[in-house]
Amino acid sequence: MSAPPVSCAWAPWWSPEQRRRFLSHVESVVQARFGEHTLDEDEGTVAVEKMDCVLGLSNLAQTCRAAEPDDWRLIIYSHVARLDDFAPDALAERLGEYERVLPDLRVRVVSAQHLSHIDAVRDPLPLGLSACLSVDLDGAACPVDRSYFNDWGVEHGEVMAVALANTLMGAPMTEEDASEVSGKFQVFTGDSLFVSGHLLDFARTVPDIGTHGAVVTVPAAHTVMVCPVGLNEKFVDHSATMLAASYVRYLAGPNSVSPNALWWRPDHPLAGFARMDDQCFELAAPEPLRSQLWEGLRSAGS
Repeated sequence: MSAPPVSCAWAPWWSPEQRRRFLSHVESVVQARFGEHTLDEDEGTVAVEKMDCVLGLSNLAQTCRAAEPDDWRLIIYSHVARLDDFAPDALAERLGEYERVLPDLRVRVVSAQHLSHIDAVRDPLPLGLSACLSVDLDGAACPVDRSYFNDWGVEHGEVMAVALANTLMGAPMTEEDASEVSGKFQVFTGDSLFVSGHLLDFARTVPDIGTHGAVVTVPAAHTVMVCPVGLNEKFVDHSATMLAASYVRYLAGPNSVSPNALWWRPDHPLAGFARMDDQCFELAAPEPLRSQLWEGLRSAGS
């Protein structure tokens, strides 16, 4: 097996030797459990023929990164074994009837990489994000392929509304108590992979937010970060601090979603606020907010 490129995007923190060790464990476990497979080292995926599915390795790599190398194989085995729940026959039985699957429907915010191998039922969001219809498979998140949805005979909006209601009830969030961020921004976390779905009905989480709303990020599936928008220099400092903290969480994972930031306002669709990667920062806020922020900064400086 050839060594992955040094700039391996799905696990940039590892040396080539560490990635080779990780991938060797992955291939060994997948081969023993499911047989024929195809490893794409550049993309960080394994296509399992028997399961007719593609397993992304970035989240698994993040989990292993936080563990001792001697524990990697067991972690990988536990993760790969969950593919049994995604077998075509098992999914067809579970997703075949709308009334049967309805209690397990959820919605979560994901990035494009989560949907690259499936025709998912989703609502597009700014900056490459989507609200993805999913099924809670005993803690695992399975995006719903359009082939199943088309057989249900239910309107898209109705299904997404049901999934969101299930998410808000079944994936609670709590605010982290961290003195270093107090008064600057808020961090909400939960145990479920569907915590990010709260972003689609955020008014109940931050009922006292002002009319200008808040900058929000979803660095990982279990985490939502919120900085109320103020038209002053203090907001610029606080939002910059939050974006930096969010980017660190995005890199650390596990279950990373996006480093980008959105602008949330009550009774408005989500808009882009900032696009980030390891090379640059781009303010993507709509013009009205840009102008208001600029005027606020000018007033503060005068």
